[in-house]
Amino acid sequence: MDSANPWNSLFPLAKNWRVIGVCYSLWALFLLHDQWASNRTGSGWIWASAFSSPLTHIGAFAFLAPLPWVLPRRLPSPWNFILGFALSVVTCGLVSALLPIIDAWFLTHGNFKFDLGKLLQLYISLVGPAMMVVGGLVAARARSEELREASQAEAQVAKNRLLQSQIHPHVLFNALNGLAELVHKDARAAETAIRHLSDLLRRILVASEHMRLPLGEERMIVADYLALESIRLGNRLRITWEWDEDLDSIEVPPLLFQPLVENAIKHGIAPSIPGGDLILRARAKDGAIFLEVWNSGQPFPINGVSSGIGIGVKNLRSRLALHFGGGARLSIGPSGQGTLACIRFEATQVEFSHEPAAGPGS
Repeated sequence: MDSANPWNSLFPLAKNWRVIGVCYSLWALFLLHDQWASNRTGSGWIWASAFSSPLTHIGAFAFLAPLPWVLPRRLPSPWNFILGFALSVVTCGLVSALLPIIDAWFLTHGNFKFDLGKLLQLYISLVGPAMMVVGGLVAARARSEELREASQAEAQVAKNRLLQSQIHPHVLFNALNGLAELVHKDARAAETAIRHLSDLLRRILVASEHMRLPLGEERMIVADYLALESIRLGNRLRITWEWDEDLDSIEVPPLLFQPLVENAIKHGIAPSIPGGDLILRARAKDGAIFLEVWNSGQPFPINGVSSGIGIGVKNLRSRLALHFGGGARLSIGPSGQGTLACIRFEATQVEFSHEPAAGPGS
């Protein structure tokens, strides 16, 4: 049930308008055929009755019958049931008495003879209770769907939090390992690295509170992370940003790009004695966004990605599937004299207040 749409919230069967339309058409055709077989199609009132009667009856059962049960749904139990039942008794009783009167008005003008009293008695005793039962079942099913969708949304959030919680300590542990090396080599550099680590931790904590963030926030997380790695690796790490800053408002899951950067340094540049080049790209093409990390360090492993990636990239695949379904793709493989990791996904915008950035790597 689409809780964001008040129409669907009040009238649960509104989303099934195509099925309702088919039922109406079949019912109207049946009545027209019956009137034609009885040679009563000479009057325009009979024709009007064949179209109006299915409309009023289907409308009563599909839209009015569930409404008394839906209106008090936010009340605590058992008051929601008690009030819904009382409203349903009154509403369905009035509607079931009104339906034959509407039909009688058309049929009387069409010189069709019938006993309105018996028809009223039949509707009040049978149609009214039937409306109550149908309305209660429709409202109960709608409520069940609402609860199911809410639980699925909560499960999705929980799964995303779990995946992010696995990535966050992973990022920090690697940064701390790098600091441990600096403490013995260069105390001043270690002090600078601690400040960068503080900025990185603050940004990660902010990111953990959101399901999605602007790409610009991800860029700043990567910039803080690279500042740490640049202190540790020195001239062995040569960074180039080819980043379209117009894409900074694009909405992405937190820590989408950082695991690829970390993987390139850990498995490509750090093991290489001369180090290597690291190129970070963000570009748009044909309505899709491409995030790319290229490194010229150690070559891509022959036996594939599984031997080179860690928890960061594994979780990244799961999070891409969680957020984008089949609308995103992650590929990692050899490219030229290095390794290219690329994420492709459809672009969406997000409103988010964040600190302005002076540029990549700032």
